[in-house]
Amino acid sequence: MRAFLIAVAVLAALALLPLAVAGGYLLHVLVVIFIFVILAVGLDLVMGYCGQYSFAQGAFYGIGAYTAAILHRDLGFGFWQTLPSGIVAAGLFGLLLGIPSLRLSGHFLAITTIAFQTIVYLLLTQWTSFTGGQYGLPVPKVGALTLFGWELFRVETVRDFYFLALGCMAAAIGVAWRLAHSRIGRQWQAIQDDELLARAIGVDVTRGKLVAFVASAGLAGAAGVLLAHYLQGVSPDDFAIWTSATVVAMVLAGGRASIVGPILGAVLFTAMPEVLRSAQSYKLVIYGVVMILVVSFLPGGIVGLLRRERRA
Repeated sequence: MRAFLIAVAVLAALALLPLAVAGGYLLHVLVVIFIFVILAVGLDLVMGYCGQYSFAQGAFYGIGAYTAAILHRDLGFGFWQTLPSGIVAAGLFGLLLGIPSLRLSGHFLAITTIAFQTIVYLLLTQWTSFTGGQYGLPVPKVGALTLFGWELFRVETVRDFYFLALGCMAAAIGVAWRLAHSRIGRQWQAIQDDELLARAIGVDVTRGKLVAFVASAGLAGAAGVLLAHYLQGVSPDDFAIWTSATVVAMVLAGGRASIVGPILGAVLFTAMPEVLRSAQSYKLVIYGVVMILVVSFLPGGIVGLLRRERRA
């Protein structure tokens, strides 16, 4: 109940924030943070709770974004049709990638996900007739949501999109929390602790892994659709291996299997480039140093440090 009340208070504060902000720059940064929170929370289901290493979150992110762009180009779909379509498309590819996880684990699975990420990126860049190649594809604004001919609301400005992204992030966190604290979440914990023992006591390891990959990919697909409509276009460089590595860093730095940890990691790694704007040339070095420090001194991430401080 305490955690629920804190979450409600934070969401209420974020909902009221645009009333106190005059410019759109801070809202833009927060929109990007919300999108990366969805990515990080989704990856945590696979990597944190289920213990399966994946470097393919950027690929699912791109699949969701390009699903939105292609459906708009070929069928004239808007945001309210592309959002569920992007989730389903990314989830199906998550199921496809989850199948090798039934036989692979650890570094071997990580290499497989890196290969999948690379293949998706190459398809986005080289299949020019379908994806637009390096030029990308345009995507429309979200526009209006209508019901029986009545316009419920319209998303046109950064402020409007801020509320939409906030709602999607809250929904994604709610889904992830529900899964993590359900029976399937307890199965994930058993698989992470000892897969052989989990099988011996009757845990459906196959189902558990596949559900983790599908849920993680589906959330990444939703984030991709949001990004595509926010930027009003897609480009392959937004979905390269660097994006997947950044999301992995967010989960590790924030703290795995905690929901709050990936949120903190997403805030840290999204806000850091804005704070270090004058040192863009050294961004990769700074990221590397941060990760070395986290792995060496904070194996449990920020959340692990806070838990130790609270126990002390």
